[in-house]
Amino acid sequence: MSHQDIINAIHSLVREGKAITTAAVKARVGGPVNMPQLLQLVSRYKQSPDSLPAAAEPPAPAVPVTPPDLVTRVAELEARIARLEQLLEQER
Repeated sequence: MSHQDIINAIHSLVREGKAITTAAVKARVGGPVNMPQLLQLVSRYKQSPDSLPAAAEPPAPAVPVTPPDLVTRVAELEARIARLEQLLEQER
């Protein structure tokens, strides 16, 4: 993981009001970590929280389809199927 990943993890923990420990930051990064860099950044944060650069902005998440949208979509499709079945019955 990169230097910025560690900084982002620290800022994420700060936003959540959690303690900044090497274990917490390592867990938040969630992958292999350069331990000397991790220790240095955690120590730097503890000595002077404002000394770390700002967290990088994560990419904007894709707009998820919410369950109510799915329910509405299913209802619309069921109505269309019912209409098509009705039209087929009329043609027989």
